Amino acid sequence: MRPRDETADRPALEGVLVVVPARDEQDVVGDCLSGLDEAAAVVSAEGLPVVVCVVRHRCTDGTGDLVDGFVEGAEARASTGWVVADSDAETLGEARAEGVLSALVHPVLGSLDPATVWVACTDADSRVPSTWLAVQRELADSGLDLVLGAVEPVDDGSAAVGFWRAHHSVEGHRGLHAASLGTRLSAYHQAGGFPATDVGEDAQLVHAIRHGAGLPWTSTHLAPVVTSSRRCGRRWRGRQQHGLATFLHRLDTALGTFGGSPELQGRLREEVLRLAKGRGAEKTLCPSEAAGAVDPSRRQELTHLARAVACTLADEGLVEVTQQGVVVDGRRAVGPVRVRLVPPPPG
Repeated sequence: MRPRDETADRPALEGVLVVVPARDEQDVVGDCLSGLDEAAAVVSAEGLPVVVCVVRHRCTDGTGDLVDGFVEGAEARASTGWVVADSDAETLGEARAEGVLSALVHPVLGSLDPATVWVACTDADSRVPSTWLAVQRELADSGLDLVLGAVEPVDDGSAAVGFWRAHHSVEGHRGLHAASLGTRLSAYHQAGGFPATDVGEDAQLVHAIRHGAGLPWTSTHLAPVVTSSRRCGRRWRGRQQHGLATFLHRLDTALGTFGGSPELQGRLREEVLRLAKGRGAEKTLCPSEAAGAVDPSRRQELTHLARAVACTLADEGLVEVTQQGVVVDGRRAVGPVRVRLVPPPPG
């Protein structure tokens, strides 16, 4: 993997493709599309054409009709290109990949060199800020092939969301979120595109770009995307949203049990870093080990809080959260995770 922020000789962008899958999101999809419309307008005004592809993924509610109505109005008042695709794909990764292919049929993008096309990705339960694409464009034009953005949940007044929002990402964070990432189309192709999986399709694509292809990348806390903080829903059990919903539910429980004591959080933080530094970047630790080091008698109950602390350390760029050697978003990942020190740059 190339060092973070190392750049290469890359052409300036000539087009942007935004893909957003939408499945049963009738309550929030309008807000999502409004945010994308505003972000696209910013870079379109500077001469960079944008095509937004909304993938209606096996919808059973009014999402599809709302998308159609919004796109009809957006096309009438702006220069942004809009594509609506219907997908019966079994997995979210396939739906995202179909969105990329559908957008590339648009005449604005069809004839461009893949090295000059930027693929930005978000989710239908999220709202991007107006500067979202402008920030990615600036970084891409500096010679990067991948940009990892930051995400924060809607403030619902809960302890779990308060904990998350109290810890902000920085430049150099090690977080990874499908709701805010972008890559050059040439890098996307080189990495094989989004894999056919429901959970971690973003992590696998990023891993293939950074480690498999060894392409230059960066992360940024600028222009954070606001995403849903719902705990559970009637859809997608065991899938991506269930991972984040479960994380927040368990964090609510842990904070309800132990409280939001800065002292306890500080002790968990110290133990995660101590164990990670002791093992180096080649070995990993389980958050439960840090929990056990703080209070052996309540190791199990403290484990989820230790996992949350590890995620905040990833936001600070100090550790990476992984599953089977692949860096993941520890808040969305389903199942156990591991933590490791950030590897030093090669050479």
